[in-house]
Amino acid sequence: MIKKRYSLRIWVFLFLINGLVLSTGFSVLIRQNLVSLRTTAQNQTEQNLRTFAHSLRVLFPSPPVDIDAFVKSIANRDPGFRITVVASDGTVIGDSDAPDITKLENHAHRPEIKAALQGSEGKDIHRSSVNIKDVMYYAVPLDYGGEHMALRLSMPVDTSVYFSSSVRNGMLFSCICVFVFVLFVSFLVSAHIVKQITSLQKASEQYRNGNFSYRPYIQSPRELEELGESIETMAQTIEKNMLNITGQRDEFQAVFSGITEALIVFDSNMVVLEYNGIVSRLFDYYAELKAGKNPETLAQVVQNSEILKLADEAVHSDCTGKEIEAKLHPHIGDRDVLVRCTEIKSRGLQKRFLLVLTDITRLKKLEQIRTDFVANVSHELKTPVTSIKGFTETLLDGALDDRETAFHFLEIMDAQSGRLINIIEDLLTLSRLEQENRPPETALANLADVVRQVCRSFEKDAEKKRIRISFKEPSLPEKEVSRFTADVNAGLISQAVGNIIDNAVKYCPDGSVIDCLIERNETQSKPVANIVIEDNGTGIPVIYRDRIFERFFRVDKGRSREQGGTGLGLSITAHIIKLHGGTVRETERTDGKPGARFEIILPLI
Repeated sequence: MIKKRYSLRIWVFLFLINGLVLSTGFSVLIRQNLVSLRTTAQNQTEQNLRTFAHSLRVLFPSPPVDIDAFVKSIANRDPGFRITVVASDGTVIGDSDAPDITKLENHAHRPEIKAALQGSEGKDIHRSSVNIKDVMYYAVPLDYGGEHMALRLSMPVDTSVYFSSSVRNGMLFSCICVFVFVLFVSFLVSAHIVKQITSLQKASEQYRNGNFSYRPYIQSPRELEELGESIETMAQTIEKNMLNITGQRDEFQAVFSGITEALIVFDSNMVVLEYNGIVSRLFDYYAELKAGKNPETLAQVVQNSEILKLADEAVHSDCTGKEIEAKLHPHIGDRDVLVRCTEIKSRGLQKRFLLVLTDITRLKKLEQIRTDFVANVSHELKTPVTSIKGFTETLLDGALDDRETAFHFLEIMDAQSGRLINIIEDLLTLSRLEQENRPPETALANLADVVRQVCRSFEKDAEKKRIRISFKEPSLPEKEVSRFTADVNAGLISQAVGNIIDNAVKYCPDGSVIDCLIERNETQSKPVANIVIEDNGTGIPVIYRDRIFERFFRVDKGRSREQGGTGLGLSITAHIIKLHGGTVRETERTDGKPGARFEIILPLI
C-alpha cells in the first residue's frame, strides 16, 4: 500500500511562500536603506567636520596660548563637536571633552592622526572610549609655533540629520506598514486563486461521485477560467459517453437476458463471469455471482463432462465454433441441448469465451412424434388395407361363388373401408387444425344448447348398449339464458365434445351412465364455462393421463381397434379447445367413484 505523504493545503502554502518572500525582500530593502542612510550620514558628518576643521585652523590664536583651555572654550559653544589637538609625538595637548588630558593615551597610532602629522587630511570611524558611540574622527595638519601638530574634530555619526533615530524609526515604521499592506493584498489575491482552485476541486469531487451536471464557476485568472471550461467540457463529454455506455449496457442486458438460448461467459481459467436466467432454469442452478465472493467455476454451473470438454478444447486448443449435442440432468428430466463455444474477440482484455446452449428438447420430441406418427399412420392404415386386400384375394380365389361367405367378407371389407375413411378424415381434420393454428370463424352461440344437442345426437348409439346420457344445467330464469353465450365455432365445439362422448359410449360397459354438466365460473378475471363429461366406466390410469391427447395413443390398443377408434379423437379435441382459447384435461371423479372425468374450460362473453 502506498503511504500517503503529508502535504500542506494550498492556502497555507501560498501564505507561507508569500510571507517568506515578502519578509525576505523587505528585510533586504530595509537593510539597504539603513546602509544608504548610514553612508549619507557619514558623508554629511565628514563634510561638516572638514568645514569646521578648516575654519577652526584659521581661527586658531597665535602662541603662546593654553591650547587645552582654548579648545574647551570653543567646544562649549557647540557641545556636539569634540576638538582634540595632538602634538607631533602623539601626545594630546588639548581636548574639549577630557577633564584631565594627562590621562589620555598616546594618539600617534591613530590613522587620522598619522595622516595629519604627515601633512595630509585623515579620517576614521571607531567607537569612542569616552561616550561609547560610533564616532567619526577628522584630522587636519596644524602648524603652531613652528611645530607640526594635528587638529582633530570628532562627532557621533548618529547625530546626523540623515541618521537620526526619528528618521530611522519613521523609515522602519513606513516599511512595516507597506509590508503588512502588501502581505494583505497578496493574501487576498492568493485567497481568490485558492477559491477558484477550490471550485475546480469541488467540481472534480462532484464528477467523481457521478454528478456530471455540476458546473464550476471560475472568474479569473484567464488560465483557471480556461481550465474550468475544459473541465466542464470534459464532464459533458464523459456524461454523454456514460449515457451512451449505459444505454448500450442496458440494451446488451436486455438482449442477454431475453435471448432464448442459455449464455455463459467465462475466462481462460474456466471462471464464470456472467450468465443469463436461462442457465438457471436449464441447469436447475440458482446461485448468483455476488461482488466480494469467489466466482463460480464452469464445472460448478454446467456439471456435464461433454460440455466441459468442449469448453476446455476451446480454451487450450483454439478449437472454437465446434458444436455438440448433450443431454442434461437425467435425474430431473432429460434435456437435450445443442452446445457451441466461441471466443469473444476484445482488445486489451483477457481472453473470454461464450458458451451457447440451445434447448432442442422440443425439437427432439417433435422429431420423435413425427417418427411415431409416420409409424402409427403406416400401422393404422396398413391394418384395414391388409384386411381389405386379404378378403379381396379370397373372394377372387373362389369365395365369391359362396354367397353367404362372400356377403360376410363384403361386410368386413365395408367396415374396414369405413374405418379407413374415418382415419383419413381425422388425419385431414388434425392436419388442417395444426396447419392453420389460428382462431377459426366464430359466431355467438349458447354453449348449453351446443352441449345439449351433442348429447342428444349420441342417444341412439348409447341405447344399443343401454347407456344413459344425462345432461345437467343450472335452472336459470329466462332473462339469464345468455349466461353461457360465447364467441365460438359451434361445429368445432360440437366435434370436440362429441369425441369425448363418443369414446365414453364406445368404451363404457353396458348399462353405464354418462353425465354432462355445464356451469358458469366467475372467480377468474374473465367468466368461463366449465363443461364436465364423466362416466362410470373403467377410467384412465393415472400414468396415461398426460398422453391421452397424443395422436394415435390408446390405453388398450386391441380394444380400441375392436371398437373402430382411430386414436385421433382426443388429439383433435385438444386442438379445437386450444384454438378457442380454452383448456381440456382428464381428472379423477370428484365423488371417488371409478370412471373418467373430462373438464373443458371455455371463455364466455
